Amino acid sequence: MLKRYFHILFLFFFVIILHGLIPAQTYSLKVVIEGVQEVQGKIQMGLFNDAGDFLETGSEFRVVSIAIDTTTMIFNFQSLPAGKYAISLYHDLDASGDIEKNFIGFPLEPFGISNDAWNRFSAPRWKEASFHVRADTTIVIHLKH
Repeated sequence: MLKRYFHILFLFFFVIILHGLIPAQTYSLKVVIEGVQEVQGKIQMGLFNDAGDFLETGSEFRVVSIAIDTTTMIFNFQSLPAGKYAISLYHDLDASGDIEKNFIGFPLEPFGISNDAWNRFSAPRWKEASFHVRADTTIVIHLKH
């Protein structure tokens, strides 16, 4: 009985130690941005992984700023754990770091949301913009002008 107890205890600790030594699986996410009309400025992009913080500045999982050099931009996020994500981006024409908006808050600079989610009269919702990363993934976002 005591021998069996030690075998179970050994197996338990072995599994715990082994689990800590094996890194979690990560994936890449390729984002293709189409519809750049002016080859100037930057793409400002936020990757979100939490529905509650979607579109909240400062709550992004990752943020990137990419100098525009062509009309179709490609960016790769690396080492993403499996999960649900959404992307919000805009073409910062003047490279100011801030999106220009009109008096009611609608973007004056081209913008895009994952899944091309867009509502004419409200901000896109997480359920419309989110997608799963369970393997290396490619998404395409079309800029709205």
